[in-house]
Amino acid sequence: MPAELSLRAPGVPASLDDVHALLSRAWDRHPDVGDDDRMRFEIAVVEIAGNVVEHAGDPHPVDFELAVRVEDDRLEARFQDPGRRVDVDFSTADMPDALAETGRGVALALATADELTYRRVGAVNHWLVLRRRRP
Repeated sequence: MPAELSLRAPGVPASLDDVHALLSRAWDRHPDVGDDDRMRFEIAVVEIAGNVVEHAGDPHPVDFELAVRVEDDRLEARFQDPGRRVDVDFSTADMPDALAETGRGVALALATADELTYRRVGAVNHWLVLRRRRP
């Protein structure tokens, strides 16, 4: 069974359903991934997907690509999109006030992933979400 699953989708809110479906297929193929790892990885992936959908194509949606790998020791999600450059400082990403309606994505991803990176190569944004599997 392939270790990697991928999708290409438009940067619109409905595509978040496709992200959830991709993760569901990954769990179906890899039932050995523990519930805690699944939950934390999925939170991080969906939060970054939400940020890509909301911000990368502002004001016009852009397509994004997502590749998910399940390895014996880790779970990886790699996003790519040709959207706007992201200005993010992971060292200052905190949870907003409890009544805030936005601003939790990166903070939640940082709290649930073991590694979160962003880089811009040429005109393409690259995000990596990594969760090391627990025994």
